[in-house]
Amino acid sequence: MYDLVYVYEFESDLRGCTSFLKEGEDYIGIWKESGYSYLFFKKDQKELLRRFLPPFRSETVLRHEDWEAGNPLDILHVGPFTVHPPWMIPRKNQGISLSIDPGMVFGSGNHASTKGCLILLEKLFQEFVPQKVLDLGTGTGVLSIAALKMGAAVTFSLDYNNLAIDTAKKNRSLNELESRMHLWLGDARDFLYIHADLLIANLHFQALDELTDQDIFYSKPYYLLSGLLGHEGYRLQEKLGDRFTLLDQYHENFWFSFLYRNPSTFHLLRKPKPE
Repeated sequence: MYDLVYVYEFESDLRGCTSFLKEGEDYIGIWKESGYSYLFFKKDQKELLRRFLPPFRSETVLRHEDWEAGNPLDILHVGPFTVHPPWMIPRKNQGISLSIDPGMVFGSGNHASTKGCLILLEKLFQEFVPQKVLDLGTGTGVLSIAALKMGAAVTFSLDYNNLAIDTAKKNRSLNELESRMHLWLGDARDFLYIHADLLIANLHFQALDELTDQDIFYSKPYYLLSGLLGHEGYRLQEKLGDRFTLLDQYHENFWFSFLYRNPSTFHLLRKPKPE
């Protein structure tokens, strides 16, 4: 469980310097961004860090629910899914269980873009069950886990941030999906070559804009695109133009999620054999 979170900012890349920290009750993880490193703990660790690391720039103490935009972690019911932290066990027969410990990573299920993806995933799986799913910007892994529990055979789930991958690994284990959920660290543009029936990208607009500049982006039969705020959703639709068929969309609090079919590759899907 999370109450207060202690965040320490370092003006350096601490990769390879944190082996003395073992993930457990107090250490949450490390986030690296643009030459800076951020260490997250559940308790005050100033003295420990001063002994082993260069001086940190700042210490911030906040409530975990403030990090989650004011939303405390709780049991959420989204479409057919019940998203819950592992220390809160839902009653039986409350839908498909997604046990998610978000730590400090995006993807607890509270955000409108995550909700939209979960709702649109259900609609896609009612029409077609993708066997291979490529999840770009997996975060906590919640969307990959949802796809696998709906019937997908395997997911290729990646993120550019170490903390996201570490968090997704924990959630993969919580949901007993180690053999079917493959996690990679890297840039989404470098993984577009992977064959998949469904591409999921719950990312900010700039990242989606760059991905859709790549010709290989358009090689998948189905797409679930999200993380688009207001006019960004319209801009993406204009850019995709007539290349995709819009199957459905979801919007909440100005956040948009879109489910597309690609007519140029849809015919390549292996159809089920007639009985």
